[in-house]
Amino acid sequence: MTWRVAGAARATTGKRANQEDAFAIWPPGAQAATGRGEGLLAVVADGMGGHAGGEVAGQLACDTFVATFPAAEGAAGQRLEGALEASNNAIAARAAETEQLRGMGCTLVGAWIDREGLRWVSVGDSLLLLFRAPDVLRLNADHSLGAFLDSQVRQNLIAASEAESNPYRNALRSALTGKALEILDVRADPYPLAAGDWVILASDGIATLEGDEIGDIVYAGRDASPERMAESLIAAVLAKDEPEQDNTTVLVLKIAGEATAQASSDEVATRIVRHDIAPAAAHVPQRQEPDGVETTQRIAPPPAYRAVLSRYRNAILGIGMALMFLIGWMVRAMLD
Repeated sequence: MTWRVAGAARATTGKRANQEDAFAIWPPGAQAATGRGEGLLAVVADGMGGHAGGEVAGQLACDTFVATFPAAEGAAGQRLEGALEASNNAIAARAAETEQLRGMGCTLVGAWIDREGLRWVSVGDSLLLLFRAPDVLRLNADHSLGAFLDSQVRQNLIAASEAESNPYRNALRSALTGKALEILDVRADPYPLAAGDWVILASDGIATLEGDEIGDIVYAGRDASPERMAESLIAAVLAKDEPEQDNTTVLVLKIAGEATAQASSDEVATRIVRHDIAPAAAHVPQRQEPDGVETTQRIAPPPAYRAVLSRYRNAILGIGMALMFLIGWMVRAMLD
């Protein structure tokens, strides 16, 4: 299958003082044909670590990624993972050179589209979405603590109220900080694409929009140019006028080629963002507690006592009840 892929990106600082997101498309020009072993690479990063640090980390990661991937040898999945590691090493090296940049980091999602389909690598909470009418699917893993807690709820390990009230829901379990990457999401096998698909890479600022809203915007503009699509998504974010709106970057890729799937004729279909099938390969640490990466507040772990209470809650309750029974028995014995 030969795909014609066109891409464009738009960004807003939101209510923040500066822009810490970054993006890149390779090859330059944002268009590619995939019929002769060629492809298109798209990258979005969300910087952290203060004004200067966040800007530097995100742009450095994107620049390193697009410089490393095309020059690398081997399978696409290996090249994606190698480019991610190179970006992480570049952050470590720059932070070691400049004291003011120590503690900087970023999320990153990188997607490669060739004639076989879509592959990706990601770390952090930046999103990789696929619009295939009438659905919006989140393809990559979410490495935020909130996503981890929600998974614990689905397994009936903690209560939903506990997950929702956790003050560190936005903290990240993994990010590019120059330290060893223990958690990353890699799709080494090609994810099949269809004519009419839209692939969207975005920083987490897009979460201001609900899944149905993203689906409606993309569906309504499914025949538009990538530039117009990206502008429509950013305009919808700004229209919310959220007082704490984060930086938001959207990079959209329009897939054209031989039609293998038809768009739904339902103009008002309900659309939700949901995870598709599990990634073909995902690196996860052995321990299940969220990792504490000491770089920025977004990556700060919960206090130790909170983790202990969460893990041993039932045992603590049991001990407490036993102590209450013992105290009651002793009081009764004294009164008798």
